[in-house]
This record gives sequence, C-alpha cells and structure tokens, in this order.
Amino acid sequence: MKTTISTFKHAAASQEQAIVLIFDLEGFSKFFSHPDITEYVPKLLNLVLEEIDATIKGETPYWAVDIDEEPLAIPKFPEVIHSKFLGDGALYIWRYNDFTEQQRLDLISTFWLMKIKYKRIMRKASEEIPFPDIPKSIRFGISAGTIHKLTYENSDNEEYIGYSINLASRLQGYCRDIGFIVSGRLNIKSSDLAGGQYTRVIAKKIKGFPEEIVIIDQKEYEELDKTSKNELFKDFK
Repeated sequence: MKTTISTFKHAAASQEQAIVLIFDLEGFSKFFSHPDITEYVPKLLNLVLEEIDATIKGETPYWAVDIDEEPLAIPKFPEVIHSKFLGDGALYIWRYNDFTEQQRLDLISTFWLMKIKYKRIMRKASEEIPFPDIPKSIRFGISAGTIHKLTYENSDNEEYIGYSINLASRLQGYCRDIGFIVSGRLNIKSSDLAGGQYTRVIAKKIKGFPEEIVIIDQKEYEELDKTSKNELFKDFK
C-alpha cells in the first residue's frame, strides 16, 4: 500500500500541558546492518515495546523479575494519550494534570530502574536473536510542557508537536554515559531529591535549545569523565 502524508486542518485542534517520554536503543543502526536481519528486528522491537507497555500499565515486566529476588513493585501510571514508533525508539505522551506529584517521581524512578535492568531484556532477546550486536543500552529523555494536537483533514488520525517533545528527544541522546535525563520542568521538589540518588545540574549544550535544568543520577554524574562533565554540564546552585 502506498502511504502519503495527509493535509492537516488549518489550525491546531488543542493545546495542553503534557509529560513526554522518548526512548532510544543505543547501537540499533549497527544491529540493523547485519545480513538477514529483517526477521529479527520485529522480535527485538516488539520485546522492548511490550516491556515499556507493561511498565506503564503497572504490570510485572520481564526486566523487573529476577530468579533470586522478589519482583520489583511497578506502580501503575495514568493512561497515555498518544504514542508513536520512531524507528529505533518510541514517543509517549501523558496529560500533565493526570499525574500526582508522587506519580511524577515514580515515573522517574521506574524508568531509571528499567534503564539499569535493561541487561535482563538483552538476555531474553539473545534467546531468539542469534547476533552479538543486540543494542546494549536504552536511553530515556523525559520532559514536560505545552503540546499542540494537529488533526488531519480527511481522517481521525492525530499528531502532536511541541517544545517538550523536541526537548525530550534531545535529552535522550545528550550524554551517552548517562542515558537518562529528565527536564526540571517536571517540577520535582528538592526535598524529593534529598535522598542522594538524583541531582540537579544544568545541561548547557543541548543542540538548538538554551541551557536547561535537568535531573540525573547522582552516582552516574560523579563517575562521568571530567572532560564530558565540563563540556556538557555545569553545577546548579
């Protein structure tokens, strides 16, 4: 079937405050370059997307289970209003006001854990995919802000645009050695960061964006090599 891009209606249908999450599989292009890869690309993508879906729904994804441990408790999140496949990752959008303050904090903690436990997903994928170059890490960018819904002239399909979507995309690829960056626009209280797991810093070289206060893992930030740290970040005071 030939696919064409339809014409949008003359004005954005609506705008609202949203939370945006984008993930990307690091090394996907190398994985995709293998001969006879077409059978295995859907297997990998379906596995990762199913893990994300189960995580959002508060189910028990594979990454949260270990033989020697009790399964991690995964909180249920509000319903996604829009999701979209992006080629080597995906976009998820929620209404900001559907989240409580605790759920915003849970969103950060849960997907940070998924990033840390991604090796479990790799282990499962390797049972069905006979290649050594399965993407070895997953990166997340999370932001918040105004989004605009666009609707098509001749269908009920819709798309979303907005600063927060572009920002989440930039954040997920901003620093490979961290790979999990959250915009300060999620309005997480300093007291909720006081336990020492996360820290606020300023990302100073986001392509096409001004400096942005971001939340990152404290330990990963401390372990970042001095050159990358000085080039990409500065302390937030």
